[in-house]
Amino acid sequence: MDGPRWADISLANRRGRTMSVMPDDSPRYVFVYGTLLPGLAPPVIADVVDTLRVVGPGTVSGRLYHLGAYPGCVLDRECDRVIHGQVLGIPDPAVLGRLDWYEGYAAHDDAGSLFLRTVCDVTMMTGGQVRSWIYVYNRPVSPARLITSGRYHPKPT
Repeated sequence: MDGPRWADISLANRRGRTMSVMPDDSPRYVFVYGTLLPGLAPPVIADVVDTLRVVGPGTVSGRLYHLGAYPGCVLDRECDRVIHGQVLGIPDPAVLGRLDWYEGYAAHDDAGSLFLRTVCDVTMMTGGQVRSWIYVYNRPVSPARLITSGRYHPKPT
């Protein structure tokens, strides 16, 4: 994977506690478009999603596929389709470890990962762009159904 990797750096603060911080070049947001959307997260990850701060709706260029119990996306800047989702603020770098687990992403094993965490530029509905993490599907999409609206609904229409 190209681009910055997440680094969990522990620092001791003045009170002797440790805290995790994000390197300056790491995104402080995650773009979600499926089961990580607030209100759609299953119980196994809902507690983590509830800690994320909703920044606002946005889109990325690409295609969204219905994979059964969840969607998956493929990013494509040249595509005339967009994927709709939410940008969520990451309050603590440790959150990414839990999201990685849920998405089946292992930083040391791209080939074995169901999804890959990568960086993208999200176009915000309020204007401007935000650099964000996103989980992209890492398997063939040929057997999957394209979600032409670019919006995930738990039950396909």
